[in-house]
Amino acid sequence: MNRLLAAMTPHDRNRLVPHLKEVTLERGRVLFEAGERIDHVYFPTGGIVSLVSLQEDGGSVETGAVGCEGMVAVDCLLGDRVSYNRALVQIPGTAQMLPVGVFVDAWDASPGFRATIMAYNHAFAALVFQSVACNISHSAETRLARWILMCIDRCGDGETVALTHEYLADMLGVGRPTIPVVARTLQAAGLIRYSRGVITVLDRAGLEAASCECYWKVRQTFERLLPGSFTR
Repeated sequence: MNRLLAAMTPHDRNRLVPHLKEVTLERGRVLFEAGERIDHVYFPTGGIVSLVSLQEDGGSVETGAVGCEGMVAVDCLLGDRVSYNRALVQIPGTAQMLPVGVFVDAWDASPGFRATIMAYNHAFAALVFQSVACNISHSAETRLARWILMCIDRCGDGETVALTHEYLADMLGVGRPTIPVVARTLQAAGLIRYSRGVITVLDRAGLEAASCECYWKVRQTFERLLPGSFTR
């Protein structure tokens, strides 16, 4: 279940239900490109979608990531249905897809719906700002611990998640060869098992202790604004 949909009142959620369509999110699928008109919003129920800013030199930077706690395509709230980012599936799963027109109608009709979506926007902005500060201030090891925890929380599928070296490198802002080195540090401490791109958390409490404070700041913000955003 998408936790943002679950946070809505039954009335607001029921307004959307007839128009929701379940879709499969395959790894590498682009939901929309930067500069494209947005026709649908997505409420992931599994997997993770990255919002990627494309650079003139061909590079890219992840500006945010969305899992079952939120929605993809908040751009449409700004009155401009053109995306500022590429939305790329990094971890496969499923999502509930909704036409933008239905979303906008609900936004216009229901103060409660607007309040829920704005609370999510606030929490998501806090995540982005905290991630910027984290990338500047904290070590690769503590940032990797944070990202593993956040991915596990978002996917809602036990203690195992598949994360490619490329995705981890993008998230941490490091070169791909750094990832196995950093992951081995956490593995040597008995916190995770990392094999062929699959990470299994062995010691959740230990991994939380190894993470920087950014993990808890973001999590507490989501819980304050949208209780139930995290089930753990």
